[in-house]
Amino acid sequence: MEYLIILFLTSLSCFLTILNGLAFKKLLKFENLEEDISEAGLYGILLISFLTFIINFFYKISSTLSLIILFLPILFILKETFHQKKKILLYSILFGSISSIIMFTDNTNRPDAGLYHLPYTNIINHSKIILGVANLEFRFGHSSILQYFSAAFNNIIFSDKGILIPLANIFSITVIYFVNLIRKNNYQLKIIFFIFLFNILYSMNRYSGFGNDDPAHMFFYLCFVNYILIFFNNENDNKKNVLFFALFAFLIKPFLIFVFLFPLILLFYKKIKFISGVNIFCSLLILLWFIKNILISSCILYPEPKTCFKSLEWSTYYSSVSNPERVKRTSEAWSKNWNNYVSNNKTNFKQSDYIKEFNWIETWRNDHFKVFLKEIFPQILLIIFFIFIKPRSEEIGILNRKISFQILLIGLFSSTLWFLKFPIYRYGQAYVILFINSFLLISLSSHYGFLKLKTKVIKHVIMGLIILLSLGVIIKNLIRINENYYIKYIDYPWPKMNSFTKNNSKNTNFPVKSKNGDLMYYKPTPYSLCMNSKSPCTSNVGVGEIKKKNKYGYIIYYYEN
Repeated sequence: MEYLIILFLTSLSCFLTILNGLAFKKLLKFENLEEDISEAGLYGILLISFLTFIINFFYKISSTLSLIILFLPILFILKETFHQKKKILLYSILFGSISSIIMFTDNTNRPDAGLYHLPYTNIINHSKIILGVANLEFRFGHSSILQYFSAAFNNIIFSDKGILIPLANIFSITVIYFVNLIRKNNYQLKIIFFIFLFNILYSMNRYSGFGNDDPAHMFFYLCFVNYILIFFNNENDNKKNVLFFALFAFLIKPFLIFVFLFPLILLFYKKIKFISGVNIFCSLLILLWFIKNILISSCILYPEPKTCFKSLEWSTYYSSVSNPERVKRTSEAWSKNWNNYVSNNKTNFKQSDYIKEFNWIETWRNDHFKVFLKEIFPQILLIIFFIFIKPRSEEIGILNRKISFQILLIGLFSSTLWFLKFPIYRYGQAYVILFINSFLLISLSSHYGFLKLKTKVIKHVIMGLIILLSLGVIIKNLIRINENYYIKYIDYPWPKMNSFTKNNSKNTNFPVKSKNGDLMYYKPTPYSLCMNSKSPCTSNVGVGEIKKKNKYGYIIYYYEN
């Protein structure tokens, strides 16, 4: 019965997301409002996330407010969508089915979900924006727009388990969007779009692995494929997609800031206007996001010290744990395997010395480089295959070679920066895949090719590979479900979000109070990570007594200078 409940709720959430997306597309004056339901789903993700984010400046996202966010925009689109209600319903069930399969009996992303994804989502549901909340847990300074999207589904209909659904929906909607693109475009575009879909199905098919990283890379790919489409059809809808998908990828993961190079190039080619309603809207959202960052962490882009303000009362500079200089240094050292180096060599090699002058290369090569090769090797084989074949058709060389080489440079630049700063594959996956795939783009813009095949054969090969990959993802998840089917736990068969225990036991949390008896925050008890529990929760408050006060109705956490 619980399996059917999850299927119903995931389908319902997709139904609401699609209708919200249609409302948003209507507001943005899309030319093809109803052409692609999966695209409407993507815009529903954007609208729900943006509304939740803006409203949280002033109100907590309570159950009632969550329902208003989900249902109010739909009132403006009901008349236009009534005639295609069956199509929307079928797509909702399709999305919901995919989402359910990857969710059943799985875990949430570990340990990040327990450290800050779920705790920060709970903060959004239980409080309006908290100034200096990064002083409680430095990872709160890395908050993503996804936490706002998740918070919108915590209400009387979906219950608190509703916050688990959005990540799965992003995966299912994105996959079907790519399939639709492949189905309706020419063979060259089919190849380009397929290699990105391949990466999603191969590397991003585990619910427990999503976190903030995988959805960010998905939206990076969504931005890129629409960028390519513009040079084929120059449609205004694709231009809007480039802007909004680039914005959303950045709001999920600021390290993907180079995604904005795509709209900048379009400005250079005069494919989009410098001043437009969409540009102004996106700029205002970025400005609000930077304001939010300053309010929660005292930094525009935490933990980059050059963007931080020491003069603010809630500045993270006064925290021993959340200090941006420390967090930046530790994050870079950790991504370069400093912890393994210290553990294996029984040394106290300082982080600052370790990350200097490529001292980390050998350790990285002996450890994470193997993960890197495992992830990119299938992608390289696929690209080599498509480089060596060419169709027996006049449709050769229609890709712009200049654009292809520009993409190569973007991929090379961004991948190099990733490698020098944070060389963990999941951090820079989009950059690496863009760089690798740029060689295929260059090949497609040339007349070279060793094996000549009919375009129909290539199309059949691509569709066959999509079917095989999709079956692989389904079978992999069905095997996992079968293995866990008889292992009952709290909230079974929802993904585990209460603790890392086998039974998914819930934390009771210990209230930490001030000398005056006022509640300061909660510490997770009896399990070490907050996960889904009373908020604000932290297991990582720094040395020294953190202080809390209320000012103009807002909570402020701070350390005295």
